[in-house]
Amino acid sequence: MRAKTIACFFIASGAFLCSVVSEASAAEYAFTTYPLGTLAFGAGVTPLPGFYVTEAVSFYEGSVGGNFDFGERVFNAGVKANIFFDDVNLLFVPQQKVLGGLFGASVTVPAGYVDYKASASGVMGATTVETSGGGLGDTDFKFQLGWDGESFSHTAYFLMVVPTGRYSTGFYPIIGLNRPSFDIGWGFTYFDKNSKIQVNGAVGFMASLENYATQYQTGDEFHAEWAIGYKFDNGLMLGVVGYDYRQLTGDSGSGALTGPFESSGDAVGGGLSYTTQVGETPVVINVRDYEQYNARNFFHGNAAIASFTAVFPPAQSLKDAGGASSK
Repeated sequence: MRAKTIACFFIASGAFLCSVVSEASAAEYAFTTYPLGTLAFGAGVTPLPGFYVTEAVSFYEGSVGGNFDFGERVFNAGVKANIFFDDVNLLFVPQQKVLGGLFGASVTVPAGYVDYKASASGVMGATTVETSGGGLGDTDFKFQLGWDGESFSHTAYFLMVVPTGRYSTGFYPIIGLNRPSFDIGWGFTYFDKNSKIQVNGAVGFMASLENYATQYQTGDEFHAEWAIGYKFDNGLMLGVVGYDYRQLTGDSGSGALTGPFESSGDAVGGGLSYTTQVGETPVVINVRDYEQYNARNFFHGNAAIASFTAVFPPAQSLKDAGGASSK
């Protein structure tokens, strides 16, 4: 499960950067469509059969800058982004097992509000522009198959990003990307009962189709996420979270005016997960804060995420509900 938090921040912000510099290359670099930072505590857990509803809110503040050569003009471009997202995620885990594991299917529908400020300097002088607006984001569909054990759990997944969000070329407050993407990955969770330490990790590879509006083909991408936490007896887990992102191949297509542009970036921060009960309904609260660093052709700043997951039917135990949401 996920909110389109950090990834959506990169998506919208990166798209805007390109649009400021050249309309022909409006949305293709300085971002990834994968939701970085959504697999943290419980990354390898597929919860027991039931229906899980998650509401997640997130805020991102960051910037990007650098020299961009478009034909005979070189722009010293800088963009600052303030982005808010509110996501709804629905996860269903049926009773029937598949290959001895639990199957889960989920959909995430995001909505957001963005504000961008950009500056560029060239032979025609300096320019500063600003745009803002809100709307729907791109819809995500995720299918996972997991095997849960007493101390070790792991899951494989397939993620599909469908362009349904607000989008246009040029200087425009886009929420979606207009670019279909597909991601496959694997995650694990290990919990040591003696030390009460939980160790989580996940890796994945993403490929995207060409953005037909700009004829820009983004290269293949690799991402790794991790989280280490201490679990208290009252259902609270506190720890450290992070991720690493690398673009494996360069961008291409007639719209890739800067050539084989490649991006990379890392992040680290603190996080907590709290499992409790409201009436007879188990709920999971997740809060994380990421500081981004080591960025190359990539946005860097701060991303904060908070989510609330309710589990149905309420007869399930709190322990089993804990891995339902990683937001």
